[in-house]
Amino acid sequence: MNSYFKYILPLFITLNLCFTYAQSDFILKDDVSDKIKFDFASNLIIIPLEINGVTLSFVLDSSVSKPILFNLSQGDSLDLRNTETFYLHGLGADGRLKALKSSYNRIKVGDAVSTNKDVYVVFDSSINFTPRLGIVIHGIIGYDIFKDFVVEINYNSKYLRLHKSESYKPKSSKRWKSLPLNIYKKKPYVNAKVKIKNSETDVKLLIDTRSSDALWLFEDLENGITPIKELFFDDYLGKGLSGSVYGKRSKVKSFQLSDFILNDVNVAFPDSSTINRAKLYKDRSGSLGGGILKRFNFFFRL
Repeated sequence: MNSYFKYILPLFITLNLCFTYAQSDFILKDDVSDKIKFDFASNLIIIPLEINGVTLSFVLDSSVSKPILFNLSQGDSLDLRNTETFYLHGLGADGRLKALKSSYNRIKVGDAVSTNKDVYVVFDSSINFTPRLGIVIHGIIGYDIFKDFVVEINYNSKYLRLHKSESYKPKSSKRWKSLPLNIYKKKPYVNAKVKIKNSETDVKLLIDTRSSDALWLFEDLENGITPIKELFFDDYLGKGLSGSVYGKRSKVKSFQLSDFILNDVNVAFPDSSTINRAKLYKDRSGSLGGGILKRFNFFFRL
């Protein structure tokens, strides 16, 4: 398996689904932003981001539809205005979390700037990436960046580039593979296959760059998506925006994304109470996380 990973590491995948917007929230003067270097810790991408002139560290989260700030050690200097109470939905607890919505904020990512952006602030001190990563993390951002640009993620060299969608021209090469995306409620999904026992099963997975795990699957007895009895253990899977998530850890015999096949992939099966709240998209089978995504370099085109 290691030799196969070495072979696929240089490959690029372009994930496509085209939309037309009246205007972009972020403005990029040039066709391409300079390299945005990122830190990579526990399979998470951590980028520098400015809010109202203050530089912060945010996790790039392809599964989040709103910029969320949850470490307010610099809150007084952020000059957050026009606030109102708001409720966010996520994994864990009762599936919702009280937050503060602030409007008309200036956000800068690389060379891209938005001067009219909503930011959502949560005050739950238990939502904190810093102790686990050893890096101060102030929040998460995702869809707002992905919707306005072709986002190049180079895991090998640890950088992002933002490309204007209208001027981006994909390179034609056998080293590239283009895959379709499905967007549901501002979240990207991709089709894949898993083999748990002796048969393959089609799955639709949320692309989740905020997940450190390789793969999450929702148990589905009818379609054979369940951990093998002899090969799982109960475990704490992590913390969602609304609380802790528990489940089972196991392995699948193989995971296939387009033509790429990985063997003996680690998988987590979150418990059923979590699934019922998270499965807003009825066709969703689970999540594709950083443990697999880091094997590739990507261009996301929403």
